[in-house]
Amino acid sequence: MFNDEEHQESILKDEKPKITKSDIKKTEKKERQPLFKKPQNMGLFIILCLLILQVLMSGFQTIRDIRQDAQRAQLIASVTKYTANADQLTSQMLTDYKKDVYANANVNSTEKQQVMATEYNFMAMMLLAKQNNRLLELLSQLR
Repeated sequence: MFNDEEHQESILKDEKPKITKSDIKKTEKKERQPLFKKPQNMGLFIILCLLILQVLMSGFQTIRDIRQDAQRAQLIASVTKYTANADQLTSQMLTDYKKDVYANANVNSTEKQQVMATEYNFMAMMLLAKQNNRLLELLSQLR
């Protein structure tokens, strides 16, 4: 009803909220709350922890796979070296057999040749048996 300035100022003063000390303490307590106390932030915190755990587990798995690959490579190299040595030994046995049986003046009958051939066959079969056992042992380590 009155449009004078004093009346409007008194209305504005009455409309301003009165801030008490307890209100200030309440707002300070709200501001100091940790982030993970709120349900939404707690969920984000759990998801973040799970993601970090997943990354760490993936890293450990990768390291383990690299170590296994290195072990497998060493084992394969060992198998390759072993078979190359066995092939060389077999070739050497064949050369020795030909020299002992056909180029030897002391072997003058087919009976002596057959006996020597049987002995070389037996040695070759023993070599193959050993080679197969060794290869099976090495391959069983590959998993």
